[in-house]
Parts: sequence; structure tokens; C-alpha cells
Amino acid sequence: MFLRNRHRLRIRLILMLGAIALFVLAYQWGNQYKQRNTDLPVIGGLLIRPPASLPEIELRDALGRPFGQEDLSEGWTLLAFGDLSRASGQLSVQRLIDVYNRVADQGALRKQLRLALVATRDDPGLARDFAGLLPALKILGGDAEQIDRLRADIGLGGEDTPAIFVFAPGGYLIAFLPETEGGAAMAEDLKALHASEHVLLSETP
Repeated sequence: MFLRNRHRLRIRLILMLGAIALFVLAYQWGNQYKQRNTDLPVIGGLLIRPPASLPEIELRDALGRPFGQEDLSEGWTLLAFGDLSRASGQLSVQRLIDVYNRVADQGALRKQLRLALVATRDDPGLARDFAGLLPALKILGGDAEQIDRLRADIGLGGEDTPAIFVFAPGGYLIAFLPETEGGAAMAEDLKALHASEHVLLSETP
């Protein structure tokens, strides 16, 4: 009888220790999750969580060189869409360059930063002219189906807008900077995103 009671007591102790261990693990996980949320940057644009990855893209730059997922994965990329023959497309280029110039004091970020405009209308001559404005600027193009698919994958509707999409190293989409946000505010957003890179990308595979 005494041995049977000892056996039951041992089982209860094991169950209690297991419950305590689960509680401690849950508490630690909750604290870590809360800490990650606290460390997230506050930006004027829209923070995308978890970061999104796009399906394989197949575009070409103004000189006909291929531009794909591997290129998008290198460093930081600001990406916009626009028709370069129209004011809206030219505004997209202007906004990209404006942000680039405003982070001139951020050496590490500036060295990794690429600007990309996906031209929604094929005009090779115009694309080459705009690509010559800045070494960091790439004017990308492709067939209409590829561009429409990219717009759909990125969550952009059919209407052209000078909004900017921010891609972090690895090709992850982490933020959306709306057309209503000015150059100074977008630059501050980009600096904050770059400073929090390890936190933002901690949720990626």
C-alpha cells in the first residue's frame, strides 16, 4: 500500500514538473515575442509583417540584361512602377532619387541601396535616358503579362501610382511607402527599417 502511494506521488510530481516547465517556456516565448514587437520600427508608411517574398520575376534592365529574384535579393531595393512617357511615371523616378539623396549620410545603407522602376510602357530609348540619371537607378521592363503578374503579386492595382515598395536583403518585401508620403519622411522610414533589419527579418524562413 505504501509503495503504491509512493508510485502515485511520483507520477503527480512528474506531471507538476512538466506543467511548470511548459509554463516557463510559454512565459519566455511570450516575453521574446513581446520584445520583438517592441523593437519594431515605427514608420509613416505601412510595415508588412511577416515580410513577403515574391515568386520568381523575369525582367530586363535598359541595356537588355536580365533582372530576377537573385538581383532583388542583393541589398536593399526601392521599387516603383510607372509609364516614363507620363508625368506619373516621371514622378515615381523623382521620388526614388529623392529618397536616395536624402540617405547620403547613411554610408552602409547607401552602399547597398538600389532604385528600380518597372516601366509599364515599353520605350527602350526613354528607358536608357532615365537609367543614365543615376548609377543606382535601374529601369526595368518585360512583356505586359510579366508586369501585370508582378503588380498582382505585389498587391498593386491596375492604376499607376508613385508609391514605393521597400525590399530588404533576401528579396523580402517589408514596407509600402504611399504616394502621400514626402521624400524626407520616406528617407526617415528607410533609415528606421535599415536599423531594424535583424528584427524585421527574424520572421523570414
